[in-house]
Amino acid sequence: MNAVLLVTPDDALRTRILAALDDYSVFVAQGDADALKTLRLIEIDLVVRDTAALPRTLGAFTARVKEIAAGAVVVAVGPVGDDDDPADFRLAATFQRRELEGVLRNATDKLRLVHELATLRAGPVLEPQRPAAGVDEGWDSAALGRVLKEFTRAFAAGFDLPRALEMFLDAIGELVRPTRTALLLPDAAEHEYRVATHRGLAPQIVESVRLPAAAGLARWLAAQARPARIHDLTDPEIIRELKLLQAVLAVPLLAYGELVAILVVGQPVFGSTYGRRDTETLFDLSAHLATAIRDITLHYQLTREKEFSERILEHMSSGVVTIGRDQRVGTLNRRAEEILGLAARDVIGQDLRGLPSPLGDMLYDTLRSGRTVTRTELQLALRGLWLEISTYPVRGDESLPLGAVLVFEDLTAQKELLTQKRQAEQMQLLTRVVARIADEIKNPLVSINTFIELIGERYDDPDFRKHFSAVVRRDVRRLVEVFEKLAGLVTEGELNFSTVDVHTIVEDVVTAIELSDEGLGKPLQVDVGRESAPQLVKVDAMQLRRAISYLIWYLTHNSPPEQARISVSITRHAESDGSESVWVLLGSRTASVTPDKLQRVFDPVEMVQESLIDVGPAVSQRLVEAVGGQLRVRHGRHELAFLVALPPAAA
Repeated sequence: MNAVLLVTPDDALRTRILAALDDYSVFVAQGDADALKTLRLIEIDLVVRDTAALPRTLGAFTARVKEIAAGAVVVAVGPVGDDDDPADFRLAATFQRRELEGVLRNATDKLRLVHELATLRAGPVLEPQRPAAGVDEGWDSAALGRVLKEFTRAFAAGFDLPRALEMFLDAIGELVRPTRTALLLPDAAEHEYRVATHRGLAPQIVESVRLPAAAGLARWLAAQARPARIHDLTDPEIIRELKLLQAVLAVPLLAYGELVAILVVGQPVFGSTYGRRDTETLFDLSAHLATAIRDITLHYQLTREKEFSERILEHMSSGVVTIGRDQRVGTLNRRAEEILGLAARDVIGQDLRGLPSPLGDMLYDTLRSGRTVTRTELQLALRGLWLEISTYPVRGDESLPLGAVLVFEDLTAQKELLTQKRQAEQMQLLTRVVARIADEIKNPLVSINTFIELIGERYDDPDFRKHFSAVVRRDVRRLVEVFEKLAGLVTEGELNFSTVDVHTIVEDVVTAIELSDEGLGKPLQVDVGRESAPQLVKVDAMQLRRAISYLIWYLTHNSPPEQARISVSITRHAESDGSESVWVLLGSRTASVTPDKLQRVFDPVEMVQESLIDVGPAVSQRLVEAVGGQLRVRHGRHELAFLVALPPAAA
């Protein structure tokens, strides 16, 4: 079953039914009158009629259908009009797709049985009656000249496929004088063939006929690779497809063994069939057109793929530049134009040296060496652009690359944002430091100012002078330490290295702390454990004393008011790499620091918000690293400790 006539004015119902008729040639009629016109023109196998939207005259319509096409099967969709239902099958208006497919299978079975019964009643099958072959007459020279001219025009149409097909049919008309001709081309998926251009066919046939590629006439032509004349065929399905197209001859258009198109030709204007010479000539000419169709189709396919690739490149968020072996720019997409400020028309086809440096150099290196560069950041001299660049070679079957591709992202805005963020952070740090300095020096300056105002009146009082000297000395020392810490954060002073014993440096620090009368308002006990052998290191002694003292004051500050106990031990330790180092371990079982604060202990930006004493470990780390050592923090279950590791002095 190939031809189905669908009679309904309802668009929704038409869409539902057509969804199940993909494998059929479907002719659509709005009403009974249009349907009967189609029946007179085309041999229909199945008629599907809507009885809900059309007048309920199904009986009269079915009778007319049987008069015109006796073997057609009628399917009614909708309510029953009368008790005597004339339709062969019926579907409810609310049918499901599986129900429609079941009716189609039943209709196909009925049609097959009807055809078999008709064949049995007709008696033994005789060979098709072939018309007597007449003597092929020679071609008229004038007519042949016109035909060749038409073919020359068709093959000179370039890549305009519709124009080439139209000229080909005109040439066929001049050559064999058929009543009807048509060319059928496969769809995009190559599942079926549809009429692409024609001469003399009814619009209903042109719009609705579909020949399956895997069966019937198309399969026969692809397998046999020769013309099919209706008088030579025995398969009833193939004969029905030819009759559906109102043709008596089908010629395959073959290119490289593939069926690229089908030429169908109706009865000749004079005579009953086409002679051998006509058929051979049509086959030869069709073979040439088949090659042209294949080349044109391939051309359009490549063009579409090229346009698709160009659209991808055009809408990419990254800039893309490509070069070939000739070192000329082949591609510069829209994003690359925007980033580099170049026009593609001025760059494409030109030497790669037209690209901003060092982009051209990177492309050339990838082209010559085949090396890949991945996500490399660099700044161009062009407007100070920051780019993240990757390059890739384009390889073929040969060892040398066919070309090179450069893909880049514009990081300029991100870099500017990072710079602004860094400046904002620096401003915040400056604000915090200034606020902390003001807080730290306010109290010493107030006390100094008070005594300066009173010294004129009470200078002769010895107790006042003694108290004044002690307070001013303490507050001035605090001010000096504040500025020393700040200087240790931001400057690197000149270092004076000398070989000293670490024990001596630790003892000097402890003595200075014990003699200091400023304290932190709490008792401080420092226990020093030392070895008998000296531990010599080559350091700047003054910087190391400052680093150790800042750590002791930090542990003291974070101890309870009752008492601060700190232990200092000095040992020589063998490292995992075979070297040795001198360890100074400053620990306290009274100091307590929260884990989150301890994670930031060496970050001056964070710790400056607490107090300048809390900045001490960050300053100590900077000072220890300046003399070649390392400072680490250890947080045990009951002890907080700082470990200073120093390289020993050479013997």
